[in-house]
Amino acid sequence: MGLFWLVLALMTALAMVFLLWPVWRTAGDNLSVNASQSDSASREALVLDLFNEHLLGLQQQLEAGELEQSQFEQLKKELELSLLEDMQKVGDQRRAGSRWVMYLAVLAIPLLALSFYWQRGAVEDVQIAQQREAFFNQGLADPEQAGAALEEMIDSLSARLEKKPDNIGNRYLLARSYMQQGDYLNAVAQYTHIVRLSDVPGGGQVPSHILGELAQAIFLAAGNRVTPEVQALVDRALQQDGNETTSLGLAGIAAFEAGQYDQAVDFWQRAVQLLGPFTPAAQSLQSGIARARQLIAAHPSEALERAPSTQADTPVVDQKALTARLSVRVALGEGVVTDPDDTVFVYARAWQGAKMPLAIQKLSVSDLPASITLDESMAMAPGMTIASAQELEIVARISKSGQPVPQSGDWQGAFGPVVLAEQDKAVEITVNQQLP
Repeated sequence: MGLFWLVLALMTALAMVFLLWPVWRTAGDNLSVNASQSDSASREALVLDLFNEHLLGLQQQLEAGELEQSQFEQLKKELELSLLEDMQKVGDQRRAGSRWVMYLAVLAIPLLALSFYWQRGAVEDVQIAQQREAFFNQGLADPEQAGAALEEMIDSLSARLEKKPDNIGNRYLLARSYMQQGDYLNAVAQYTHIVRLSDVPGGGQVPSHILGELAQAIFLAAGNRVTPEVQALVDRALQQDGNETTSLGLAGIAAFEAGQYDQAVDFWQRAVQLLGPFTPAAQSLQSGIARARQLIAAHPSEALERAPSTQADTPVVDQKALTARLSVRVALGEGVVTDPDDTVFVYARAWQGAKMPLAIQKLSVSDLPASITLDESMAMAPGMTIASAQELEIVARISKSGQPVPQSGDWQGAFGPVVLAEQDKAVEITVNQQLP
């Protein structure tokens, strides 16, 4: 936030210099006039009075025969030229007086712009982004304090959405925050609002992962039951994207509860292939697959027609874990000169395309070597998760400035391309390359 205000102050200073430079130049050219004249209105009246007085004197001399007509005309022209010169000086003085108006305007414009930005701009969104980073930092450093940071972020998001209720990005972040907090009813309300915003004419198709996450929230709020609303959302999500992992997990649960164990196995196996067999979510699904296969083996004659299972028979599938995850281990290379307090950013981004991080965590050099997990809960925008890219690049970078933007002198390590569904072990990254 400090860097933001510093850049804003520098831009304001440059704008003021740009506006004042012509005024300063004019002031320098007319300094002698400004010093000798203080009242432009009085000066203009005085110049006109003197002109009329001299002209009257010339006319009297002409009538008295003291001047010939040609002499009178010549002196009159000279007098008129003198009047023009004096009036030009008066105009310069008036413009010099108007400079004070310009000075006041130059001071007022930044204040008005700052006030307008404070009311209409995205300063609160910047603060929310900082709170999000603080939440991840607390989770890494002190998980017990992460709850307080999460609560603070939820309060800020709620206040921001009262002013701008159509901000889908903030509403999505609030829904994910409620899910992390275990407040599933409020999460359902936020996801439902996102679906309504996206369903309006011209709003485009509701992303399949939003439908899946809404179904997941309803499922958890209903006490781990597949309600008709959950089933409808799952069907809609899988119709749009047959590889939506959250919906595949729910579809498997619904099939298992209906006694359709072979279909449950099919849904869960597809999810395991997409998530990777060694992720916590996949391990949860594999226990469900094993239970379904036991029931199929025990009743082979009922392979096509089975009685629905009771909820007690349904295997425990951690539906909250059905998000893509990637384990990363980061180590410091030999010969790397750095400070133990320097910041380390570990993030995943698309191998090709936009370089915005899809998931990011923040460490310190003193924490290395370290093992971390990047997952979909770290998404910075709706649909921009580690599961949204076919191939990923994993980057670990030591930032001397503490800022996520790469700078000369930073140390970095990278690995890619990574196909999330095929990555069955932790990605190993050694930070040993210095940026030019």
